[in-house]
Amino acid sequence: MKKFAVTLLILVLLAAAVLAGATIVYAGTDEYKNDVFPENTTVNGVDCSGLTYDEAAVKLTSEWNKKHIIITGPLSDTIADYTDLGCTYDIAGALKDAKKDHRLLAAVNHFTGSPLMISIPMTVDTYSEDFKTRVITSPFLKQSEASASKDAYVDIDDPDFSIVPEIYGDKPNAEKFFADLLHHIQTGEIKFMYDEQDYYTLPKVTAEDKELKEYQEYCREYLSQKITYDLGEESFTLTARELMGLLKDDMSGDPNENAVKKFVSDMAEKYDNVGSSRSFTSLSGKHINVSGGTYGWKIDQEKETAQLIADINARKDVTREPVFSESGYGKYTRNVGDTYIDVDISAQMVRFYKSGSLVFSSSCVTGCRNTGTTTDIGTYYILNKVRDVVLRGDNADGSEYASPVKYWLGVTWGGQGFHDADWRASFGGSIWISNGSHGCINMPPNRMPELYRAAEVGIPVVMHY
Repeated sequence: MKKFAVTLLILVLLAAAVLAGATIVYAGTDEYKNDVFPENTTVNGVDCSGLTYDEAAVKLTSEWNKKHIIITGPLSDTIADYTDLGCTYDIAGALKDAKKDHRLLAAVNHFTGSPLMISIPMTVDTYSEDFKTRVITSPFLKQSEASASKDAYVDIDDPDFSIVPEIYGDKPNAEKFFADLLHHIQTGEIKFMYDEQDYYTLPKVTAEDKELKEYQEYCREYLSQKITYDLGEESFTLTARELMGLLKDDMSGDPNENAVKKFVSDMAEKYDNVGSSRSFTSLSGKHINVSGGTYGWKIDQEKETAQLIADINARKDVTREPVFSESGYGKYTRNVGDTYIDVDISAQMVRFYKSGSLVFSSSCVTGCRNTGTTTDIGTYYILNKVRDVVLRGDNADGSEYASPVKYWLGVTWGGQGFHDADWRASFGGSIWISNGSHGCINMPPNRMPELYRAAEVGIPVVMHY
């Protein structure tokens, strides 16, 4: 028995020596060194005899993409069949190293002609979008009655900032399935059992999540504040979401200055209306379209930003107007309200409405159309009230004029305003066309005192045709 064992060992050693020698000899041959697979070679079951590495890569890719990947359900029933995979595979390196990695088998193949069977990983490199679309839109992944899981969250729109519990849905995660399918393709197996429960997406945040509860307390502490902007009919209160957008995202509750600046800038863009276009029906019944002028409201963005930051830091409810650099008469409005002076240039009429009632009406003479010294159009306001002044300027011929007046209501920064004109014998009609003023609104001397007494600084003046 001992003699047999010794003999067997000698034979094994001799065989090993022969194979080692054969392998060494083979490693020196041209067949080993070239980039062609020998005859009777298969790679992953695909005949690659006599093919170069590049040719083998093309053939393997083609054959692999022709496979039918059968998707079965828990009861082994077929629920999908994919072919024309449209993938590329990272196999060039493995094919190049195949003879080296399988040197012994390659040597035996060389000397005996026995089959050289090589296995390499078919690692998916890229895939076609068509293939992915076919997979993720498969009926078993697109169940219309299925619902997706949802994380628990704090309801920012609820005054108490309640926590809405998580929802466990049964909608499959198609992206996850596709990733698993790509991995399965690499193995070359033709069947893939699908268990939908493996692809449910579980909620990542539950109602008992510690961080969610901490966020709820943060919301209750910092987002319950009510900041209300008093803008007349357009008054509004910052929502909790809007307020949240004005705070730093570190849950400190501190204002984010850049966010506040942006909010104020957006508010100014929406509500600033100095000299803006206005379209409305006058209390006289005439439809007016007018733009330009100096009347309206304008937010002082720098001061408003500072005030809003101070309000947020105070953590108290507040109702106020924005900080305006320019303000109109009374409460904010986009038009002119129901108290204003209407200068109708076409009709040569001045009408003063107060709280919606006509309190003054008179004919007038406005700027001269023929000489071009016309009255400005737009929405302005009474700048000042002055008694006994001398109006000075240049006539069309270049000469200077000096006209004493008893009553002056300034309207434009360019020097136009209402005043008595005792040098005129008549007013209204078509006088303004050829014998109009230098731009002012000339008023009958016996009517101007009434307008002067009734008007207040700041009252809007709409001048239009």
